[in-house]
Amino acid sequence: MRYDKIQAVAFDAVGTLIEPWPPVAQAYRMAAAEQGVDLSGEVIRQRFGKAFSIDESSGEYRTDEFRERARWRRIVTECLPELTKSQADAAFDMLWDHFADASNWRLFADVEPVIGQLSEMGLKLCVASNFDSRLRRVWAGLDETGIDTHSLVISSEVGARKPGRQFYDAVLERLGHKASETLFVGDDLVNDVRMPRELGFDAVLIDRRGRVAESRGVSKLTEILPLFEATD
Repeated sequence: MRYDKIQAVAFDAVGTLIEPWPPVAQAYRMAAAEQGVDLSGEVIRQRFGKAFSIDESSGEYRTDEFRERARWRRIVTECLPELTKSQADAAFDMLWDHFADASNWRLFADVEPVIGQLSEMGLKLCVASNFDSRLRRVWAGLDETGIDTHSLVISSEVGARKPGRQFYDAVLERLGHKASETLFVGDDLVNDVRMPRELGFDAVLIDRRGRVAESRGVSKLTEILPLFEATD
Protein backbone atom coordinates (compact mmCIF):
# COMPACT_ATOMS: atom_id res chain seq x y z
CA MET A 1 0.00 0.00 0.00
CA ARG A 2 1.11 3.55 -0.74
CA TYR A 3 -0.39 6.63 0.86
CA ASP A 4 -0.26 8.71 -2.31
CA LYS A 5 -3.71 10.25 -1.70
CA ILE A 6 -3.20 10.99 1.98
CA GLN A 7 -3.17 14.66 2.94
CA ALA A 8 -3.71 14.36 6.70
CA VAL A 9 -2.97 11.99 9.59
CA ALA A 10 -4.92 11.54 12.83
CA PHE A 11 -3.00 9.89 15.65
CA ASP A 12 -4.54 8.27 18.70
CA ALA A 13 -2.86 9.46 21.90
CA VAL A 14 -2.45 6.87 24.68
CA GLY A 15 -0.58 3.79 23.49
CA THR A 16 0.23 5.44 20.18
CA LEU A 17 2.03 8.70 20.95
CA ILE A 18 2.20 8.70 24.75
CA GLU A 19 2.14 6.28 27.67
CA PRO A 20 1.66 6.75 31.41
CA TRP A 21 4.92 6.67 33.36
CA PRO A 22 4.97 5.11 35.90
CA PRO A 23 2.58 2.51 34.47
CA VAL A 24 -1.09 2.59 35.46
CA ALA A 25 -0.90 -0.34 37.92
CA GLN A 26 1.97 1.28 39.78
CA ALA A 27 0.11 4.59 40.04
CA TYR A 28 -3.00 2.83 41.39
CA ARG A 29 -0.88 0.87 43.85
CA MET A 30 0.67 4.09 45.14
CA ALA A 31 -2.78 5.65 45.53
CA ALA A 32 -3.97 2.65 47.55
CA ALA A 33 -0.81 2.73 49.66
CA GLU A 34 -1.51 6.37 50.53
CA GLN A 35 -4.72 5.08 52.10
CA GLY A 36 -2.87 2.40 54.04
CA VAL A 37 -3.81 -0.49 51.75
CA ASP A 38 -1.03 -2.60 50.20
CA LEU A 39 -2.02 -4.34 46.96
CA SER A 40 -0.11 -6.32 44.39
CA GLY A 41 0.65 -4.44 41.20
CA GLU A 42 -0.21 -7.55 39.19
CA VAL A 43 -3.62 -7.85 40.84
CA ILE A 44 -4.33 -4.20 40.07
CA ARG A 45 -3.14 -4.63 36.48
CA GLN A 46 -5.56 -7.52 35.94
CA ARG A 47 -8.43 -5.67 37.58
CA PHE A 48 -7.77 -2.57 35.51
CA GLY A 49 -7.68 -4.52 32.28
CA LYS A 50 -11.00 -6.16 33.06
CA ALA A 51 -12.70 -2.96 34.24
CA PHE A 52 -11.46 -0.96 31.26
CA SER A 53 -12.51 -3.66 28.75
CA ILE A 54 -16.00 -3.87 30.23
CA ASP A 55 -16.36 -0.11 30.09
CA GLU A 56 -15.12 0.05 26.49
CA SER A 57 -17.64 -2.61 25.41
CA SER A 58 -20.62 -0.86 27.00
CA GLY A 59 -21.78 0.59 23.68
CA GLU A 60 -22.28 4.03 25.26
CA TYR A 61 -20.47 6.52 23.06
CA ARG A 62 -21.95 9.75 24.40
CA THR A 63 -19.63 11.56 26.73
CA ASP A 64 -18.66 14.87 28.30
CA GLU A 65 -16.43 16.01 31.13
CA PHE A 66 -18.90 14.90 33.80
CA ARG A 67 -19.37 11.45 32.27
CA GLU A 68 -15.63 10.95 31.91
CA ARG A 69 -15.00 11.77 35.54
CA ALA A 70 -17.79 9.39 36.61
CA ARG A 71 -16.42 6.69 34.31
CA TRP A 72 -12.97 6.86 35.84
CA ARG A 73 -14.47 6.93 39.32
CA ARG A 74 -16.14 3.59 38.57
CA ILE A 75 -12.93 2.12 37.21
CA VAL A 76 -10.94 3.18 40.28
CA THR A 77 -13.58 1.66 42.57
CA GLU A 78 -13.49 -1.63 40.66
CA CYS A 79 -9.69 -1.73 40.76
CA LEU A 80 -9.43 -0.92 44.48
CA PRO A 81 -12.41 -2.66 46.14
CA GLU A 82 -10.52 -3.03 49.43
CA LEU A 83 -10.80 0.72 50.07
CA THR A 84 -13.64 2.23 52.05
CA LYS A 85 -15.75 4.87 50.33
CA SER A 86 -13.81 7.73 51.90
CA GLN A 87 -10.51 6.06 51.04
CA ALA A 88 -11.68 5.42 47.47
CA ASP A 89 -12.72 9.07 47.13
CA ALA A 90 -9.27 10.19 48.25
CA ALA A 91 -7.52 7.68 45.97
CA PHE A 92 -9.62 8.78 43.02
CA ASP A 93 -8.82 12.45 43.56
CA MET A 94 -5.13 11.58 43.77
CA LEU A 95 -5.25 9.54 40.56
CA TRP A 96 -7.30 12.13 38.68
CA ASP A 97 -4.65 14.75 39.40
CA HIS A 98 -1.83 12.28 38.78
CA PHE A 99 -2.94 11.60 35.21
CA ALA A 100 -3.44 15.31 34.55
CA ASP A 101 0.26 15.94 35.22
CA ALA A 102 2.55 15.79 32.19
CA SER A 103 5.41 14.55 34.38
CA ASN A 104 3.53 11.26 34.72
CA TRP A 105 3.46 10.69 30.95
CA ARG A 106 6.09 10.28 28.27
CA LEU A 107 6.27 10.35 24.48
CA PHE A 108 7.38 7.17 22.76
CA ALA A 109 10.86 7.58 21.32
CA ASP A 110 9.71 7.35 17.69
CA VAL A 111 7.05 10.07 17.93
CA GLU A 112 9.03 13.27 17.46
CA PRO A 113 11.05 12.19 14.39
CA VAL A 114 8.00 10.73 12.63
CA ILE A 115 5.75 13.70 13.23
CA GLY A 116 8.58 16.00 12.24
CA GLN A 117 9.03 14.24 8.89
CA LEU A 118 5.29 14.10 8.17
CA SER A 119 5.04 17.81 8.91
CA GLU A 120 7.91 18.52 6.52
CA MET A 121 5.97 16.61 3.85
CA GLY A 122 3.15 19.11 4.27
CA LEU A 123 0.65 16.74 5.86
CA LYS A 124 -1.97 18.13 8.25
CA LEU A 125 -1.74 16.36 11.63
CA CYS A 126 -3.94 16.02 14.69
CA VAL A 127 -4.25 13.95 17.86
CA ALA A 128 -7.60 12.14 18.16
CA SER A 129 -8.20 10.69 21.61
CA ASN A 130 -10.79 9.14 23.91
CA PHE A 131 -9.69 11.33 26.82
CA ASP A 132 -10.96 14.41 28.61
CA SER A 133 -9.73 17.98 28.95
CA ARG A 134 -6.77 16.86 31.08
CA LEU A 135 -5.10 15.84 27.82
CA ARG A 136 -4.61 19.51 26.96
CA ARG A 137 -2.55 20.03 30.10
CA VAL A 138 -0.62 16.80 29.53
CA TRP A 139 0.10 17.58 25.88
CA ALA A 140 1.15 21.15 26.63
CA GLY A 141 3.71 19.79 29.09
CA LEU A 142 5.01 17.07 26.77
CA ASP A 143 4.78 18.25 23.22
CA GLU A 144 7.89 19.01 21.29
CA THR A 145 6.46 17.61 18.07
CA GLY A 146 4.88 20.68 16.52
CA ILE A 147 1.31 19.44 17.01
CA ASP A 148 -0.15 22.15 19.21
CA THR A 149 -3.06 21.82 21.63
CA HIS A 150 -5.42 23.36 19.05
CA SER A 151 -4.93 20.18 17.03
CA LEU A 152 -6.29 17.90 19.77
CA VAL A 153 -9.64 16.25 19.12
CA ILE A 154 -10.85 15.02 22.53
CA SER A 155 -13.93 12.86 23.01
CA SER A 156 -15.25 14.67 26.10
CA GLU A 157 -15.22 17.94 24.14
CA VAL A 158 -16.72 16.41 20.99
CA GLY A 159 -19.53 14.74 22.94
CA ALA A 160 -18.82 11.26 21.57
CA ARG A 161 -16.14 8.65 22.09
CA LYS A 162 -14.57 6.42 19.49
CA PRO A 163 -16.03 4.37 17.84
CA GLY A 164 -19.01 6.77 17.66
CA ARG A 165 -19.27 8.34 14.20
CA GLN A 166 -19.58 11.87 15.62
CA PHE A 167 -16.00 11.60 16.86
CA TYR A 168 -14.58 10.84 13.40
CA ASP A 169 -16.65 13.62 11.86
CA ALA A 170 -15.00 15.99 14.35
CA VAL A 171 -11.57 14.72 13.29
CA LEU A 172 -12.30 15.47 9.63
CA GLU A 173 -13.65 18.90 10.51
CA ARG A 174 -10.48 19.71 12.45
CA LEU A 175 -8.19 18.49 9.69
CA GLY A 176 -10.22 19.98 6.85
CA HIS A 177 -9.91 16.90 4.66
CA LYS A 178 -12.14 14.06 3.47
CA ALA A 179 -11.91 10.59 5.01
CA SER A 180 -10.36 9.26 1.79
CA GLU A 181 -7.52 11.77 2.23
CA THR A 182 -6.91 10.93 5.88
CA LEU A 183 -4.88 8.19 7.58
CA PHE A 184 -5.88 7.10 11.08
CA VAL A 185 -3.09 5.64 13.25
CA GLY A 186 -3.70 4.01 16.62
CA ASP A 187 -3.30 1.00 18.86
CA ASP A 188 -6.96 -0.03 19.15
CA LEU A 189 -8.14 -2.45 16.47
CA VAL A 190 -11.77 -1.30 16.59
CA ASN A 191 -11.48 2.40 17.41
CA ASP A 192 -8.46 3.23 15.30
CA VAL A 193 -8.62 0.74 12.42
CA ARG A 194 -11.88 -1.07 11.76
CA MET A 195 -14.29 1.81 12.35
CA PRO A 196 -12.18 4.39 10.49
CA ARG A 197 -11.95 2.03 7.53
CA GLU A 198 -15.73 1.57 7.55
CA LEU A 199 -16.01 5.34 7.30
CA GLY A 200 -13.63 5.62 4.37
CA PHE A 201 -10.33 6.42 6.10
CA ASP A 202 -7.08 4.62 5.49
CA ALA A 203 -5.97 3.19 8.81
CA VAL A 204 -2.97 1.44 10.29
CA LEU A 205 -2.64 -0.37 13.61
CA ILE A 206 0.41 0.28 15.74
CA ASP A 207 0.97 -2.79 17.90
CA ARG A 208 3.96 -1.86 20.02
CA ARG A 209 3.83 -4.93 22.27
CA GLY A 210 2.62 -7.60 19.86
CA ARG A 211 -0.73 -7.91 21.62
CA VAL A 212 -2.95 -8.27 18.55
CA ALA A 213 -2.98 -11.76 17.05
CA GLU A 214 -2.13 -11.90 13.35
CA SER A 215 -1.56 -8.15 13.35
CA ARG A 216 -1.03 -6.60 9.94
CA GLY A 217 0.04 -3.37 11.55
CA VAL A 218 3.37 -1.87 12.50
CA SER A 219 5.37 -2.11 15.70
CA LYS A 220 6.95 1.35 15.35
CA LEU A 221 5.71 4.60 13.87
CA THR A 222 8.82 4.82 11.72
CA GLU A 223 7.47 1.89 9.69
CA ILE A 224 4.79 4.09 8.11
CA LEU A 225 7.26 6.62 6.70
CA PRO A 226 8.41 4.62 3.64
CA LEU A 227 4.80 4.39 2.49
CA PHE A 228 4.70 8.17 2.23
CA GLU A 229 8.20 8.60 0.87
CA ALA A 230 7.45 6.22 -2.01
CA THR A 231 4.68 8.42 -3.37
CA ASP A 232 6.84 10.80 -5.45
